[in-house]
Amino acid sequence: MVRIVLLRLLESYFRHRWLYVLPIVIAVGAGAVFVSSTPPEYSASGRLYVSQQNLLADLTSSNTGGSWWVSAAQSTVTEINELLGTQAFIRTVIQKTDLEQGMSGGPDAVDETISYARSILSLQAAGDKLVDISATGDDPTIVYQIVVSTMDAYVQWKINNGYQESIAARTFFDNLMKPYQDDVDQARSDLITFLNAHPSPVRGDRPPAEQLELDRLQASVQRAEDRLNSARDNEESARLSQVQSESVTKQTYMVIDQPQVPQEAKVSTKTIATNMIIFLVVGVFLSVAGIAGGALIDRSLRFPIDVRHGLSLPVLAMVPVAQFIVLPAPAEQALPTPTLGATSAEAGKSESSLLQPQI
Repeated sequence: MVRIVLLRLLESYFRHRWLYVLPIVIAVGAGAVFVSSTPPEYSASGRLYVSQQNLLADLTSSNTGGSWWVSAAQSTVTEINELLGTQAFIRTVIQKTDLEQGMSGGPDAVDETISYARSILSLQAAGDKLVDISATGDDPTIVYQIVVSTMDAYVQWKINNGYQESIAARTFFDNLMKPYQDDVDQARSDLITFLNAHPSPVRGDRPPAEQLELDRLQASVQRAEDRLNSARDNEESARLSQVQSESVTKQTYMVIDQPQVPQEAKVSTKTIATNMIIFLVVGVFLSVAGIAGGALIDRSLRFPIDVRHGLSLPVLAMVPVAQFIVLPAPAEQALPTPTLGATSAEAGKSESSLLQPQI
Protein backbone atom coordinates (compact mmCIF):
# COMPACT_ATOMS: atom_id res chain seq x y z
CA MET A 1 0.00 0.00 0.00
CA VAL A 2 2.81 2.38 0.86
CA ARG A 3 4.47 1.62 -2.49
CA ILE A 4 1.29 2.49 -4.37
CA VAL A 5 0.97 5.79 -2.51
CA LEU A 6 4.59 6.73 -3.17
CA LEU A 7 4.35 5.81 -6.85
CA ARG A 8 1.12 7.78 -7.22
CA LEU A 9 2.62 10.85 -5.54
CA LEU A 10 5.80 10.72 -7.62
CA GLU A 11 3.85 10.20 -10.84
CA SER A 12 1.51 13.08 -9.95
CA TYR A 13 4.46 15.39 -9.27
CA PHE A 14 6.53 14.55 -12.37
CA ARG A 15 3.48 14.68 -14.64
CA HIS A 16 2.98 18.42 -13.78
CA ARG A 17 6.14 19.27 -11.92
CA TRP A 18 6.35 22.88 -13.10
CA LEU A 19 2.73 23.44 -12.16
CA TYR A 20 3.41 22.28 -8.61
CA VAL A 21 6.48 24.47 -8.30
CA LEU A 22 4.34 27.50 -9.17
CA PRO A 23 2.71 27.83 -5.66
CA ILE A 24 6.14 27.95 -4.06
CA VAL A 25 7.32 30.64 -6.47
CA ILE A 26 4.12 32.66 -5.92
CA ALA A 27 4.37 32.34 -2.14
CA VAL A 28 8.01 33.44 -2.10
CA GLY A 29 7.15 36.37 -4.36
CA ALA A 30 4.25 37.34 -2.11
CA GLY A 31 6.59 37.13 0.90
CA ALA A 32 9.09 39.42 -0.80
CA VAL A 33 6.33 41.92 -1.59
CA PHE A 34 5.05 41.74 2.00
CA VAL A 35 8.50 42.31 3.48
CA SER A 36 9.27 45.19 1.12
CA SER A 37 5.89 46.84 1.77
CA THR A 38 6.10 46.54 5.58
CA PRO A 39 6.50 50.02 7.07
CA PRO A 40 9.80 50.72 8.81
CA GLU A 41 9.89 50.23 12.55
CA TYR A 42 11.59 52.46 15.09
CA SER A 43 12.72 51.32 18.50
CA ALA A 44 13.43 53.27 21.68
CA SER A 45 14.52 51.80 24.99
CA GLY A 46 15.48 52.90 28.47
CA ARG A 47 17.00 51.14 31.43
CA LEU A 48 15.77 51.26 35.02
CA TYR A 49 18.00 50.37 37.97
CA VAL A 50 16.27 48.64 40.87
CA SER A 51 18.06 48.56 44.21
CA GLN A 52 16.70 46.19 46.84
CA GLN A 53 18.34 48.10 49.69
CA ASN A 54 19.61 51.59 50.27
CA LEU A 55 20.78 53.60 53.27
CA LEU A 56 17.56 55.50 53.85
CA ALA A 57 15.52 52.32 53.48
CA ASP A 58 17.72 50.58 56.03
CA LEU A 59 17.41 53.45 58.49
CA THR A 60 13.62 53.59 58.11
CA SER A 61 13.09 49.83 57.69
CA SER A 62 11.51 50.31 54.27
CA ASN A 63 12.93 47.93 51.66
CA THR A 64 11.55 46.97 48.31
CA GLY A 65 9.54 43.85 47.87
CA GLY A 66 11.13 40.73 46.52
CA SER A 67 12.12 37.28 47.56
CA TRP A 68 15.38 35.45 47.68
CA TRP A 69 14.36 33.28 44.71
CA VAL A 70 13.17 36.22 42.56
CA SER A 71 15.51 39.06 41.62
CA ALA A 72 14.52 42.68 42.11
CA ALA A 73 14.50 43.23 38.33
CA GLN A 74 12.24 40.25 37.66
CA SER A 75 9.88 41.33 40.42
CA THR A 76 9.72 44.82 38.92
CA VAL A 77 9.03 43.45 35.42
CA THR A 78 6.17 41.35 36.78
CA GLU A 79 4.73 44.31 38.65
CA ILE A 80 4.89 46.66 35.63
CA ASN A 81 3.28 44.05 33.37
CA GLU A 82 0.45 43.63 35.86
CA LEU A 83 -0.01 47.40 36.03
CA LEU A 84 -0.09 47.68 32.24
CA GLY A 85 -3.03 45.31 32.28
CA THR A 86 -5.07 47.84 34.28
CA GLN A 87 -7.03 50.64 32.66
CA ALA A 88 -5.91 53.28 35.17
CA PHE A 89 -2.17 52.75 34.69
CA ILE A 90 -2.21 52.45 30.89
CA ARG A 91 -4.33 55.59 30.67
CA THR A 92 -1.74 57.39 32.80
CA VAL A 93 0.97 56.26 30.39
CA ILE A 94 -0.99 57.35 27.30
CA GLN A 95 -1.91 60.68 28.86
CA LYS A 96 1.67 61.98 28.48
CA THR A 97 2.02 60.97 24.82
CA ASP A 98 0.59 62.05 21.48
CA LEU A 99 -1.69 59.02 21.61
CA GLU A 100 -3.91 60.98 23.99
CA GLN A 101 -5.56 62.58 20.94
CA GLY A 102 -7.05 59.20 20.01
CA MET A 103 -8.69 58.79 23.43
CA SER A 104 -11.43 61.26 22.52
CA GLY A 105 -12.77 59.34 19.52
CA GLY A 106 -15.24 57.11 21.32
CA PRO A 107 -15.07 53.69 22.99
CA ASP A 108 -13.72 51.93 19.91
CA ALA A 109 -10.94 54.47 19.47
CA VAL A 110 -10.05 54.22 23.16
CA ASP A 111 -9.81 50.43 23.02
CA GLU A 112 -7.73 50.58 19.85
CA THR A 113 -5.34 53.14 21.34
CA ILE A 114 -4.91 51.16 24.55
CA SER A 115 -4.31 47.93 22.61
CA TYR A 116 -1.74 49.64 20.40
CA ALA A 117 0.11 51.10 23.40
CA ARG A 118 0.25 47.69 25.06
CA SER A 119 1.38 45.95 21.87
CA ILE A 120 4.40 48.17 21.23
CA LEU A 121 5.70 47.98 24.80
CA SER A 122 8.03 45.24 25.97
CA LEU A 123 9.89 44.66 29.23
CA GLN A 124 12.65 42.30 30.23
CA ALA A 125 15.06 41.85 33.09
CA ALA A 126 18.67 42.56 32.09
CA GLY A 127 20.25 41.07 35.17
CA ASP A 128 19.34 41.13 38.84
CA LYS A 129 18.86 44.90 39.15
CA LEU A 130 18.35 46.22 35.61
CA VAL A 131 15.05 46.42 33.75
CA ASP A 132 14.90 47.20 30.03
CA ILE A 133 11.76 49.06 28.90
CA SER A 134 11.46 49.34 25.13
CA ALA A 135 8.87 50.20 22.51
CA THR A 136 8.83 49.40 18.79
CA GLY A 137 6.51 51.05 16.29
CA ASP A 138 6.23 53.00 13.06
CA ASP A 139 6.36 56.44 14.73
CA PRO A 140 9.69 57.39 16.36
CA THR A 141 8.13 60.09 18.52
CA ILE A 142 5.43 57.81 19.89
CA VAL A 143 7.83 55.01 20.86
CA TYR A 144 10.09 57.50 22.64
CA GLN A 145 7.18 59.05 24.52
CA ILE A 146 5.78 55.66 25.52
CA VAL A 147 9.06 54.54 27.12
CA VAL A 148 9.56 57.81 29.01
CA SER A 149 5.94 57.90 30.15
CA THR A 150 6.04 54.28 31.36
CA MET A 151 9.12 54.91 33.47
CA ASP A 152 7.72 58.11 34.98
CA ALA A 153 4.29 56.57 35.60
CA TYR A 154 5.76 53.56 37.39
CA VAL A 155 8.05 55.60 39.67
CA GLN A 156 5.20 58.01 40.44
CA TRP A 157 2.92 55.06 41.15
CA LYS A 158 5.41 53.73 43.69
CA ILE A 159 5.61 57.19 45.31
CA ASN A 160 1.84 57.53 45.39
CA ASN A 161 1.53 54.04 46.81
CA GLY A 162 3.75 55.03 49.73
CA TYR A 163 1.85 58.30 50.11
CA GLN A 164 -1.49 56.55 50.25
CA GLU A 165 -0.35 54.14 52.92
CA SER A 166 1.13 56.97 55.00
CA ILE A 167 -1.93 59.18 54.57
CA ALA A 168 -4.23 56.32 55.52
CA ALA A 169 -2.15 55.65 58.66
CA ARG A 170 -2.11 59.33 59.61
CA THR A 171 -5.85 59.62 59.11
CA PHE A 172 -6.44 56.56 61.25
CA PHE A 173 -4.36 57.80 64.18
CA ASP A 174 -5.67 61.36 63.86
CA ASN A 175 -9.16 59.98 64.29
CA LEU A 176 -8.05 58.03 67.38
CA MET A 177 -6.32 60.88 69.17
CA LYS A 178 -9.48 62.95 69.67
CA PRO A 179 -11.35 60.29 71.72
CA TYR A 180 -8.10 59.35 73.45
CA GLN A 181 -7.62 62.98 74.49
CA ASP A 182 -11.20 63.09 75.76
CA ASP A 183 -10.53 59.99 77.85
CA VAL A 184 -7.43 61.62 79.36
CA ASP A 185 -9.31 64.79 80.17
CA GLN A 186 -12.15 62.81 81.72
CA ALA A 187 -9.79 60.71 83.84
CA ARG A 188 -7.95 63.79 85.07
CA SER A 189 -11.23 65.52 85.84
CA ASP A 190 -12.40 62.53 87.88
CA LEU A 191 -9.12 62.51 89.80
CA ILE A 192 -9.31 66.24 90.55
CA THR A 193 -12.93 65.93 91.64
CA PHE A 194 -12.03 63.09 94.01
CA LEU A 195 -9.09 65.00 95.50
CA ASN A 196 -11.25 68.06 96.05
CA ALA A 197 -13.89 65.98 97.78
CA HIS A 198 -11.37 63.96 99.79
CA PRO A 199 -8.33 66.07 100.63
CA SER A 200 -5.30 64.49 102.24
CA PRO A 201 -5.69 64.11 106.03
CA VAL A 202 -3.59 66.41 108.21
CA ARG A 203 -2.49 63.53 110.36
CA GLY A 204 -2.14 59.89 109.51
CA ASP A 205 -2.96 58.09 106.30
CA ARG A 206 -6.08 57.98 104.19
CA PRO A 207 -8.66 55.39 104.96
CA PRO A 208 -8.17 52.19 102.97
CA ALA A 209 -11.29 52.74 100.86
CA GLU A 210 -10.21 56.27 99.84
CA GLN A 211 -6.69 55.05 99.05
CA LEU A 212 -7.99 52.28 96.79
CA GLU A 213 -10.24 54.70 94.90
CA LEU A 214 -7.36 57.17 94.56
CA ASP A 215 -5.07 54.46 93.18
CA ARG A 216 -7.75 53.40 90.70
CA LEU A 217 -8.21 56.96 89.41
CA GLN A 218 -4.47 57.52 89.08
CA ALA A 219 -4.08 54.24 87.14
CA SER A 220 -6.94 55.24 84.85
CA VAL A 221 -5.23 58.55 84.11
CA GLN A 222 -1.95 56.75 83.41
CA ARG A 223 -3.58 54.28 81.01
CA ALA A 224 -5.34 57.05 79.12
CA GLU A 225 -2.13 59.07 78.81
CA ASP A 226 -0.13 56.02 77.62
CA ARG A 227 -2.72 55.26 74.99
CA LEU A 228 -2.71 58.87 73.80
CA ASN A 229 1.08 59.00 73.65
CA SER A 230 1.17 55.73 71.67
CA ALA A 231 -1.26 57.15 69.12
CA ARG A 232 0.83 60.31 68.83
CA ASP A 233 3.99 58.26 68.26
CA ASN A 234 2.30 56.21 65.53
CA GLU A 235 0.98 59.35 63.88
CA GLU A 236 4.49 60.79 63.92
CA SER A 237 5.86 57.60 62.35
CA ALA A 238 3.23 57.82 59.60
CA ARG A 239 4.17 61.46 59.01
CA LEU A 240 7.85 60.48 58.77
CA SER A 241 6.99 57.63 56.40
CA GLN A 242 5.12 60.04 54.14
CA VAL A 243 8.10 62.40 54.04
CA GLN A 244 10.70 59.74 53.32
CA SER A 245 8.56 57.70 50.87
CA GLU A 246 9.52 59.77 47.84
CA SER A 247 13.22 59.74 48.76
CA VAL A 248 13.23 55.98 49.25
CA THR A 249 11.42 55.39 45.95
CA LYS A 250 13.78 57.62 43.98
CA GLN A 251 16.77 55.87 45.52
CA THR A 252 15.26 52.46 44.86
CA TYR A 253 14.20 53.08 41.24
CA MET A 254 16.70 55.12 39.24
CA VAL A 255 16.69 55.72 35.48
CA ILE A 256 20.16 54.73 34.34
CA ASP A 257 19.75 55.08 30.55
CA GLN A 258 17.34 57.71 29.32
CA PRO A 259 15.60 56.77 26.04
CA GLN A 260 16.44 58.71 22.90
CA VAL A 261 14.28 59.57 19.91
CA PRO A 262 15.26 56.99 17.24
CA GLN A 263 16.69 58.55 14.09
CA GLU A 264 16.89 55.46 11.87
CA ALA A 265 14.46 52.63 11.28
CA LYS A 266 15.34 49.31 12.79
CA VAL A 267 15.73 46.49 10.28
CA SER A 268 15.32 43.12 11.90
CA THR A 269 16.95 40.36 9.88
CA LYS A 270 15.28 37.80 12.13
CA THR A 271 11.82 39.21 11.38
CA ILE A 272 12.47 39.28 7.63
CA ALA A 273 13.76 35.70 7.67
CA THR A 274 10.80 34.56 9.77
CA ASN A 275 8.28 36.13 7.39
CA MET A 276 9.97 34.63 4.33
CA ILE A 277 10.07 31.19 5.96
CA ILE A 278 6.38 31.43 6.76
CA PHE A 279 5.49 32.24 3.15
CA LEU A 280 7.82 29.48 1.91
CA VAL A 281 6.16 26.93 4.21
CA VAL A 282 2.74 28.02 2.97
CA GLY A 283 3.88 27.59 -0.64
CA VAL A 284 5.30 24.15 0.05
CA PHE A 285 2.09 23.17 1.83
CA LEU A 286 -0.02 24.26 -1.15
CA SER A 287 2.29 22.39 -3.53
CA VAL A 288 2.12 19.19 -1.44
CA ALA A 289 -1.64 19.54 -1.19
CA GLY A 290 -1.87 19.88 -4.97
CA ILE A 291 0.30 16.80 -5.51
CA ALA A 292 -1.72 14.76 -3.04
CA GLY A 293 -4.99 16.02 -4.52
CA GLY A 294 -3.89 15.18 -8.06
CA ALA A 295 -2.85 11.68 -7.02
CA LEU A 296 -6.14 11.17 -5.18
CA ILE A 297 -8.35 12.37 -8.01
CA ASP A 298 -6.53 10.43 -10.75
CA ARG A 299 -8.20 7.00 -10.92
CA SER A 300 -6.41 5.76 -14.07
CA LEU A 301 -4.24 2.62 -14.11
CA ARG A 302 -0.67 3.71 -14.64
CA PHE A 303 1.41 0.93 -13.05
CA PRO A 304 1.16 -2.86 -12.95
CA ILE A 305 0.66 -2.71 -9.24
CA ASP A 306 -2.49 -0.63 -9.87
CA VAL A 307 -4.00 -3.51 -11.86
CA ARG A 308 -3.10 -6.13 -9.30
CA HIS A 309 -4.26 -4.04 -6.37
CA GLY A 310 -7.26 -2.27 -7.89
CA LEU A 311 -8.70 -4.98 -10.19
CA SER A 312 -7.24 -8.10 -8.56
CA LEU A 313 -6.16 -9.33 -12.01
CA PRO A 314 -2.78 -10.51 -13.25
CA VAL A 315 -0.78 -8.38 -15.68
CA LEU A 316 -0.26 -10.28 -18.94
CA ALA A 317 1.64 -7.71 -20.99
CA MET A 318 2.60 -4.05 -21.18
CA VAL A 319 2.66 -1.85 -24.25
CA PRO A 320 6.06 -0.23 -24.43
CA VAL A 321 6.47 3.40 -25.31
CA ALA A 322 7.33 3.76 -29.02
CA GLN A 323 9.99 6.19 -30.13
CA PHE A 324 10.20 7.20 -33.78
CA ILE A 325 13.73 7.91 -35.06
CA VAL A 326 14.39 9.56 -38.44
CA LEU A 327 17.06 7.61 -40.31
CA PRO A 328 19.33 9.79 -42.46
CA ALA A 329 19.60 8.86 -46.15
CA PRO A 330 22.95 7.48 -47.46
CA ALA A 331 25.19 10.10 -49.04
CA GLU A 332 25.53 8.24 -52.41
CA GLN A 333 21.82 7.39 -52.72
CA ALA A 334 19.70 10.16 -54.13
CA LEU A 335 16.06 10.55 -53.40
CA PRO A 336 13.80 9.32 -56.21
CA THR A 337 12.46 12.07 -58.33
CA PRO A 338 8.77 11.78 -59.01
CA THR A 339 7.78 11.79 -62.69
CA LEU A 340 5.35 14.16 -64.20
CA GLY A 341 2.69 11.53 -64.18
CA ALA A 342 3.16 10.56 -60.52
CA THR A 343 0.50 11.60 -58.11
CA SER A 344 1.14 13.51 -54.95
CA ALA A 345 0.18 10.49 -52.90
CA GLU A 346 2.91 8.38 -54.48
CA ALA A 347 5.47 11.13 -53.87
CA GLY A 348 4.49 11.22 -50.22
CA LYS A 349 4.70 7.45 -49.99
CA SER A 350 8.25 7.44 -51.39
CA GLU A 351 9.37 10.01 -48.84
CA SER A 352 7.69 8.34 -45.88
CA SER A 353 9.39 5.04 -46.70
CA LEU A 354 12.46 6.41 -44.98
CA LEU A 355 10.66 6.64 -41.63
CA GLN A 356 10.89 3.27 -39.92
CA PRO A 357 9.40 2.79 -36.45
CA GLN A 358 11.53 1.12 -33.80
CA ILE A 359 9.80 -0.67 -31.02
